[in-house]
Amino acid sequence: MSNNHHENFFAGVRSRARPIADVELGHRTATVCNLGQIGMVLGRKLRWDPAKEEFIGDDMANRLRGRAMRSPWSLA
Repeated sequence: MSNNHHENFFAGVRSRARPIADVELGHRTATVCNLGQIGMVLGRKLRWDPAKEEFIGDDMANRLRGRAMRSPWSLA
């Protein structure tokens, strides 16, 4: 546990050690919050595939995960 995430981050940069709150933890935390919001908006139970990071058999819920990027931007 760290009371100073900035210092923990810089110490990790210097030592190449994994920080306490790394990008994976941040991604998973944000994902859980977003999934809860989508469930509240739709007002129903949802099934989530964590490996594919998509809802199972629910096109509407999957559309709410994000929005289409405008041209010329894309993710390969």
